[in-house]
Amino acid sequence: MGTVQTMKNKQRRKKHIIFLLLFLVLSSVFSQTQATNEPSQASFFIAHDEIIQEGINLIRIQQQRNNVPSDCLVDLERWYNQHPSITSASLIETSMTIRFIDGSYIVLIDPYSNRPTCLRDSIQKSTYEKYGMGRSSSAVILNPAEHMYGHYHTLRIIAILLRHDYSIEYLANQAVDLDYIRNNLSADIIYMNTHAGYFDIDGDHQADAVVIATGELWTNETEQKYAFDYQQNHIVKGMVGNQAFVAFTPSFIEYYYDEGDLPNSLVFMATCYALYDSSMAEKFITAGAGVYMGWSQNTVFWTNSRTSVHAFRLLSYGLTVQQVCRIIRSGGFYNWLFQSKLVYHGNGNHRIP
Repeated sequence: MGTVQTMKNKQRRKKHIIFLLLFLVLSSVFSQTQATNEPSQASFFIAHDEIIQEGINLIRIQQQRNNVPSDCLVDLERWYNQHPSITSASLIETSMTIRFIDGSYIVLIDPYSNRPTCLRDSIQKSTYEKYGMGRSSSAVILNPAEHMYGHYHTLRIIAILLRHDYSIEYLANQAVDLDYIRNNLSADIIYMNTHAGYFDIDGDHQADAVVIATGELWTNETEQKYAFDYQQNHIVKGMVGNQAFVAFTPSFIEYYYDEGDLPNSLVFMATCYALYDSSMAEKFITAGAGVYMGWSQNTVFWTNSRTSVHAFRLLSYGLTVQQVCRIIRSGGFYNWLFQSKLVYHGNGNHRIP
């Protein structure tokens, strides 16, 4: 009887062992199947530009349908924050930083502003010209937004500086690319007419850094081409209307320009929000610039263009930067409505050579 009971116990233990092994094998297969069927978050394909444009278009349509006015940008921020592919969207003035779940980010620069039509063919037209070479003083006139704003005002600025013995480089559209910005800003005068906005680096809905658009288009290869700069937040993808451009941040200037690289330069950033804070200005000053000028708030392109010419004419008469900013102030009715003024950071007694 004892022998029979022992045999039964052994058979029972064998069955338990077999059942346990079978359970472990099935669990392993199930886990592998689950891992195969549930791709990681990073493997998702995210149509970043399509999502951005979808939000802009939907809010625009809603505004057209509703009789009750509302803030388009606030509605757009809310829509992005509810999208499953977006981690966060933060609105600062008229700029919006959008972070996706794959870690990428885009900065919208005033998506609903009434700007001239942005034609891709005209963007592709790069311009590089030199004037009065070999003279004692130098100027770099950069017009990445020529395709939108034209070049009439920049030609007038060039004419003013030529009468004062400047050698000048003029670049427009895609000629104003990241490589040029990285290597060629060591001039007595640096003037740039383009788009600017804010990059919320840490996602706290606070302004962290001014970002300034180059004329270089953002493509599918940009993140790989400029991998280091992108990973270090030296550059961001800036959307102007439905077109994406490479935009640089203050850390780009800090990294590529050492103290003293700029020869007591006058830097004039003819952009919206160029001096909403001093984040970009301080990096230029640290690199050796004497003074940094720009608009404190939003501006309209015709006021910006006209005022740029007026500012250089006053500077050519021997006025200081401080005097020029006091005379120009808002520069026009629309800028006055925006509470935007031409201001400076650095040496207000700076005069052009």
